[in-house]
This record gives sequence, structure tokens and C-alpha cells, in this order.
Amino acid sequence: MSRNPIDQFVEALPAALGPILSKKAPSPWTITVDEKLKLFPAGTQLLTLLLVAEPSKAEAAIQFSMEGTLLLAGALGGAGTVPTQFQPEHAQTVRGALAEACGNAAALLEGTQVKLQLTKAVSWAPAKQVSLTASNGTSNSVQFQMLFTADWPQLGATALAQPSQGLKGLDVGMLENVEIDVVLQFGERRLPLREIGELRSGSVIELDKYVQDPAELLLGDRIIARGEVVVVDGNYGLRVTEVVDPK
Repeated sequence: MSRNPIDQFVEALPAALGPILSKKAPSPWTITVDEKLKLFPAGTQLLTLLLVAEPSKAEAAIQFSMEGTLLLAGALGGAGTVPTQFQPEHAQTVRGALAEACGNAAALLEGTQVKLQLTKAVSWAPAKQVSLTASNGTSNSVQFQMLFTADWPQLGATALAQPSQGLKGLDVGMLENVEIDVVLQFGERRLPLREIGELRSGSVIELDKYVQDPAELLLGDRIIARGEVVVVDGNYGLRVTEVVDPK
């Protein structure tokens, strides 16, 4: 069974984020996906990062507690101690590391790129939530959550192009028995509503075509052929004299 894009992204993120957190840390960080969802306690102050898929603009989010944000900021800054007071630069440090990791993980989703930005909160209810834990092998660990909309990340421009590319190898014979309505048009005429209301049996409506002008064969509102009107076994028909280039 093929995995959906959200599952692929969540599986790829730990391998992408671990090396980034470990660059300046005395011991390597590992990230694991928790089997069960671990929600933050009510009232927890959160750092929320909005993950936007391009070009579809579909949104997801990553959330850390402020305690976890300070711990990660200290590790990423190479400091031997954890900052005791939150500063805006701590959020930017964590955002930068996660942006790099998310970009690497999203590379698996063809046609999609991601941008990560700070936000105060998300305006949508998540269709899926995942808990992850980052640990450096000591007593330090950081829990964070990922929230996804149902259609994240949507297909990017490249992926959207794939179905049409696949049509090149389509067996056209599969479509030969599909029936499509076409219309034979002798001409047309615009009438005021008053004249339409005055129509009676025997009324004559003059069309915009001369008798010698070719009739038109329409597929929807597109002219696909022109020709001469003929009678075949008591039915009207069209002897095609011109096939119209669809371009």
C-alpha cells in the first residue's frame, strides 16, 4: 500500500532534522515518531511554526513548548547551558533549523517545496496530528507536534503535470466506444424577447446563413467540421467538406 504525502514527510523528517541538531551539540540528537499522540497540557505556551507548501499554499504546523524551544535554541547555538529567558532570536534559531530540515524532507514530494514561518496560531482544525520526540541521549528531550490539514501538501506543479504526460502512452482504442453528442448547426439568429413571445405555428425565422453557406458541426461550443447538408434515408446528414483544426 502506497503511503500518502503526509506519512512520507513525517517519516523523512527525523533523518533530516537529526544531523542539523547535532552539528554544534556535544552529543548527537535523534528524532523519533511517537506511536501515540501526546498532546501538550492545556495552557502550555507554544511556539508555532507555519509550514506552507508551495505552490499550492496548503498549510501544516509544527509546535514546541517554550521550554523545548529554549533547549533546542541552546543546543543549536552551541551553548553549554539552556537559556533561562525567551528571546525572539531563540525562535528564529529554531525556525532556521526546522526550515532546513523540512526542506530536505519535502524533497521526497515531487513538485512541492515548503516554507516555514513563525505564527501566533493556526486558524484551522487539524485533520491529522503527530507527536515526535527529539533527544540527545541524555536527560534532555524535546517533544513537539506536527499538525496537518487533510489536503497537505497538495500536488505541486510538477506532480500535477504527470497525469497529462502519462496520456502520451494512453491506448486511444479504449475511448473508441465512448459516445459524444454533436450538433449540426444551420445558422443562428438573435431575437428580442418580444418576437420570441409572438412566435406562432407558421412563423418564419431568417437565419444568418445563406443557402449555399456550409453547415457547421459542433462539439459543445467548438466547431469541429463544416459541410453540405444532405438527406440520407429520410434523415438529415452532413457531407464533411472541411475539418476544423482544434488549435
